[in-house]
Amino acid sequence: MTRMTGSGTVLAGRYEIGQHIASGGMGDVWQGHDRVLGRTVAVKLLRAPTGDPSFIDRFRTEARTMATISHPGVVDVYDFGDDPTAGVYLVMKYIEGESLARTLDRSPRLSAETTMRLVAEAALALHAAHEKGVTHRDVKPANLLIRPDGSTVLTDFGIARSATSTHETSMGLLLGTASYIAPERAAGEPATAQSDIYSLGVVAYRCLAGDLPFTGESMLQIALRHAHDEPPPLPSDVPPAVRSVVARALAKNPTDRWPSGAALAAAAREALTASPTEPLTVVPGRGRRRVIVAAAGAVLLLAAAAATVALLPGGDPQTPAHAAGTTEPGPSAAGGAAGLTGAPGSPAASATRGPSTAVPTPPSPPPSRVSVAGAPAVPSKLTATPISSTTIRLRWTDASSNETGFSVLNGAASRDTAANATTLDWDGLAPDTYMCFKVRAFNAAGPSAYHPAGQQDWVCATSLAGQGPAAPSNLTATPTGPTAIRLQWTDNSTDETGFTVIDGSRSRTTGANSTSLTWDGLTPGTYMCFKVRASGPAGVSPYSPPGQQDWACATTPTA
Repeated sequence: MTRMTGSGTVLAGRYEIGQHIASGGMGDVWQGHDRVLGRTVAVKLLRAPTGDPSFIDRFRTEARTMATISHPGVVDVYDFGDDPTAGVYLVMKYIEGESLARTLDRSPRLSAETTMRLVAEAALALHAAHEKGVTHRDVKPANLLIRPDGSTVLTDFGIARSATSTHETSMGLLLGTASYIAPERAAGEPATAQSDIYSLGVVAYRCLAGDLPFTGESMLQIALRHAHDEPPPLPSDVPPAVRSVVARALAKNPTDRWPSGAALAAAAREALTASPTEPLTVVPGRGRRRVIVAAAGAVLLLAAAAATVALLPGGDPQTPAHAAGTTEPGPSAAGGAAGLTGAPGSPAASATRGPSTAVPTPPSPPPSRVSVAGAPAVPSKLTATPISSTTIRLRWTDASSNETGFSVLNGAASRDTAANATTLDWDGLAPDTYMCFKVRAFNAAGPSAYHPAGQQDWVCATSLAGQGPAAPSNLTATPTGPTAIRLQWTDNSTDETGFTVIDGSRSRTTGANSTSLTWDGLTPGTYMCFKVRASGPAGVSPYSPPGQQDWACATTPTA
């Protein structure tokens, strides 16, 4: 039976399919709307292998496993099903951000500091999955999402595992991306936590060098080079401590690599302190090489060593360009192979954000100031600067002389200014609110295009925290049973009105003078990480733990 779907299709009477986001080797990803909970979700429609009735059962088991992992760096899995019309689908959290692959398309090299922070966050996400016995099997830039606040999320957990299980059962094949595949996998051995660490090491090399360590005329040649060749040295401007982290991750022998994702994350953080401090800027890079491979989704059967290897192309799925119009969706961008892309932008309190690192966006070229009879020229050089706990100041360059005003958009609302204006104070915010913006000019003939022009490009800032209470400290997380984790901290203030505890995507609050909160309703065997901060009428305190990469974590027992 041929199964088809499109915008307007409703899965299981609940998930309404909207805009198509991306396509990959395992299926298509769509923006969806959960009619029951009234929220935006990402829906991945999977291509089940023909002639394998056990695929759905295996994938359902994998989805259940992934749903038990709650970590700031792992995309939440909400639901799984098999729709008579559309087929097998997976419902996931809708992530605001763009793939690392898109970032590298703009800036081939990233700084050592940016790279190590990214690696640390991705490695902790891998560790959370490895603790559950789940290997990712396809770590690559297209599966790493960079949120607007700079934090990293690893997508497509479990999908490669389920697909691989199918092939291993019937054909003894492996799935992977040639450019990031570990040597042992190229030789036909099973994927392990150590092979995920190797792939993340290749990602780090790519960010630091601007090129992949191994290229070739075919995916087979690339896989064999991973198995037998040593990577070229990293550029001379990469600090020695960072080189050491990447070199150990790329060890040919799995036992010589970092013993766990947690160990790799710790080493990456230490490398930041061991190397000279540098700003979070993109390092000028060399030209990128592109390896032309088969069409997306094609599986090439390769005889490598004693095993047959099936390798998928590693390109980042492309999202249709957004046409300029009277409205524009909020901060969003293509989300890689998992297809988890930006939700409509709105004032998102930083209590929903996890660890972060800045990924810069190149500035737009300055336009010339012109006067035309039609719609005005596009403004440029938009900046967002927090000036108080309730206000962010927007500034831009007026490139036209015939506008009647400007509109500033935050993804959910807009505010207008008069002609010739070059600034607007967006006020009325809560302390420490994260918000992203665009601007355009208008007159009687119509509006200009937005600036920034790219659908994934927004100018973002966080309002000041204000004169909030003293930060709490000594946060601990202790499982109290299969469904609950007890959070305890030290109250260092006398003027707070309450405390907020976050797990990276959700928050719960307590009253003044509290020193504990029980986070209940969990699934047995759930891994979760937390932060806490105090709030008062004048603002909020910093989070505890204070480091963006530091969280208090615990796993509920399975029984």
